[in-house]
Amino acid sequence: MADNFRDQINTARRAGYSDDELIGYLKDKDSRVTQALDSGYKPVEILEHLAPKLSTGEEILRKTGVAVRGVTEALAPMAAGAGAGMLMGGPVGAGVGALAGGLAAPLTDAATMFYNKMFGDTARTPSNVISSMLSGPRAETPTERVLQTGAGALGGTSGSVSAGRSIVNLGRTSPGLPATVAPGTLAIGQEAARLPIAQIVTAPLAASTGQTVTELTDNPLAGLAAGIGTSVVAGVRPVKRGAVPTADELKTQSKANYDILDKSNFQLSNSEFTSYMGKLPVKLRSFGFDPRIMPDVDAALAQLTSKTNPKTVQELDTLRTIIGTAAKSTKPAERLVASQLLDEFDNYVMNAPPSAVILSDVKAMKAWKDARADYAKMKKSEMITDIIENADVSQGSKEANIASQLSSLAKNDRKMRFFTPDEQEAIRASAKGGSLQTMLRTIAKFTPMTPAAAIFTAVNPFGLQTAAAGMAAKSLAETRRVQDVNRLASRMRLGKTPDVLEGAFENTPVFFTRGAQNMLGPVQQNQNAMTR
Repeated sequence: MADNFRDQINTARRAGYSDDELIGYLKDKDSRVTQALDSGYKPVEILEHLAPKLSTGEEILRKTGVAVRGVTEALAPMAAGAGAGMLMGGPVGAGVGALAGGLAAPLTDAATMFYNKMFGDTARTPSNVISSMLSGPRAETPTERVLQTGAGALGGTSGSVSAGRSIVNLGRTSPGLPATVAPGTLAIGQEAARLPIAQIVTAPLAASTGQTVTELTDNPLAGLAAGIGTSVVAGVRPVKRGAVPTADELKTQSKANYDILDKSNFQLSNSEFTSYMGKLPVKLRSFGFDPRIMPDVDAALAQLTSKTNPKTVQELDTLRTIIGTAAKSTKPAERLVASQLLDEFDNYVMNAPPSAVILSDVKAMKAWKDARADYAKMKKSEMITDIIENADVSQGSKEANIASQLSSLAKNDRKMRFFTPDEQEAIRASAKGGSLQTMLRTIAKFTPMTPAAAIFTAVNPFGLQTAAAGMAAKSLAETRRVQDVNRLASRMRLGKTPDVLEGAFENTPVFFTRGAQNMLGPVQQNQNAMTR
């Protein structure tokens, strides 16, 4: 009886009643309280004698019990559903029943609360009935309700994920079972078990956040929205795209085709090749070519017009390396001319007319076609990735430098001929950057990196905040530009836009459902607390 009295006093304390209020209530019920007051004892001293507060160990034990109650309340309907499902459909039926039981309690709770609201009734919700059948401490303070809510979400989500995985595993492994299980059932199991670790980790966090909002605002709907919102945001993932070959993989693939060509004695016509290359000095003159001050380019042209070596695959690769060395000259003007020469060389090799090909093997012809396709992909990818490499060694804003290079590429009709119409459109779109990129670049101008921006930061009352926003926008704009260029390079290596395997919001349905399911319980808890 004494323990029961102590529990009642501590429950009243947790409900917010002061010692004076409790003593004022008890003195009318027990004359000993009045006698103690008359003897000079203070209310706190009387209550400490009649009902000592919980010790640290007892408080820990109580909160553990509250958490256990939360888990039990969540798992009880699932266990009942699993039992019923086992009787009707065996192990797979048990998984389906567990999922159904976990959903049944919050859905019927919501329906009951709606009925009570509409008709002014006081019908008890199923979760309240289940809770009344369980022993152990009940959540009585905001902290305890948050704890019970989080623990219940953890238990319920873990149970749902386990049920979903059991449906999928049994549907795949049990003898004869796949033919008897509707595909929709397996799909439900797969959805319930989607991103299991993320669901289990997110559930208590989202539910606790929602319950905290409910306690602070006394608005269950605000808590419901906060819990669902937290869960949905946690479910967002980066877009997952199909595999894209790396530059090294393309080279390996090309080498396999080149090996076939080498064994087939593949060659390009020496006379046609040297005739074409012999016309290049005149073309390069318009870009500033002067053999007297550009010895590396002059040496490369001498090799290209030499009729000494047959133009085998190996020789073509050697010639491209020679041109590439000239393109790395320390002289900017020579680098520009060498880059143009490399484009002319690649254009001829990739688009050599049939009359320039010396071979008779059908297999080699296919290898030549495939090799040229891979060669073109590497060339186009290289033109894109060079943009980032150039920006890394340039002064000024990296984002602006990348944008400038993309714009220059989009305006260069000769280089754009290397790309398909779809690729050209993608380059133009990337050069424009979109409205978000423009906005970020505008905000980035407030970064105090120039005298004008530094003065503005110094005299502006919100200068520190403005500068921080500018620096954040600058970093984000640069990151987005680099990502955009990398996506372009991936598209060039693949030969098409990578397929989207999973969108950023692919997991939204299950995280939305999970957040709503876990928050229907906390809403009822708060209402119960306010009406007791």
